[in-house]
Amino acid sequence: MITLSQHAGPHRTSKDWTPAREQNAIELLTRCEALELEMLADGVEFPDNPATKSGVSGQTFGGFRPQSCTQGAPDSSHKEGQAVDRYDPKGAIDKWIMDHQDRLVHHDLYIEHPSATNGWSHWSTRAPKSGRRVFYP
Repeated sequence: MITLSQHAGPHRTSKDWTPAREQNAIELLTRCEALELEMLADGVEFPDNPATKSGVSGQTFGGFRPQSCTQGAPDSSHKEGQAVDRYDPKGAIDKWIMDHQDRLVHHDLYIEHPSATNGWSHWSTRAPKSGRRVFYP
């Protein structure tokens, strides 16, 4: 499970890590944990990323991103504490989700289509403009 500290990463002291964004992250991680528990019970493994030493993908920007981050738009779900990229080097996480999309509805989560996230799985509490649970960025 990804902790709040792991999600915020080195940006937890950023002025952009506001109480509202922290609350968004708490809601996100609560939903993610519930889905992960189902997946673990079904045998899905959640490896740690060697770079972040957690389930957060990337080098530093797979969880919360400060507004100054050049990755993503100013109002992106990552910059609002509403998204996390799960380390998924073998695509096993995305495969399980694609086979069980009803669980996204149950947990009120959205993911970017696996074809757009090679090596990670993007999970968000914010609906994309399309409203689809699995969407293209």
